[in-house]
Amino acid sequence: MQTVFLTKLAKQGTSLGVIIPKRILNTYNWQRGDIFCFGFSGGDQISIKRITDLELERLKSNALPD
Repeated sequence: MQTVFLTKLAKQGTSLGVIIPKRILNTYNWQRGDIFCFGFSGGDQISIKRITDLELERLKSNALPD
């Protein structure tokens, strides 16, 4: 069975952020400042992946202009 966590959106400056429970942060060794990419699979589901500096550079080179 999949482990499910509840969380909420919180105001952070002029943005909103998702609060990630400490248990997840510790399990995956996620730290403040890590870079993540998000994928949307339709509906209300997203996936999240921590990316390396090399992956970030590849994404930037393929990104669409603002």
